[in-house]
Amino acid sequence: EFNIKPFGIRAMDSMRLEKSYRLIPREMSIEYSALESGLDRFVSLDKEHDFIGKQALIDSQQETANNAFVTMEVHGVTDADARGSEAIYHEGELVGRATSGGFGWRVNKSLALGMVTPALAAVGTELEIEILGKIYQATVVDESPYDPSNAKLRA
Repeated sequence: EFNIKPFGIRAMDSMRLEKSYRLIPREMSIEYSALESGLDRFVSLDKEHDFIGKQALIDSQQETANNAFVTMEVHGVTDADARGSEAIYHEGELVGRATSGGFGWRVNKSLALGMVTPALAAVGTELEIEILGKIYQATVVDESPYDPSNAKLRA
């Protein structure tokens, strides 16, 4: 009656990557603060009410962040996409790791989410990622390669 079709976890993961949605425990874990995970827009430290971890988050703001969340387009991949835990390099130096990855079917690109040294998190930064022992070029792109304004989500 509703023409509903089944789909799998890989389809859901592909859509998640195209929107740069974080996943517990990959991009959101005890390893990274909410600020490092790029979730600062969801955290208000100005509210009068306390919440668990508020002071730790305030303290972490005063320290230099070790990581910054990025979305990357991986170039030249023909047989295997990143899945997570792949090393990320800049000019041969280890600067982070992929937290998730896969193929974005709507944008027709190999994508990876990851944590890198904050100085390398700017859109357009050229990086390298090692997938199954082979080095591929990767470019930091804007978050949400698919529908960045959420127009389709709100339709």
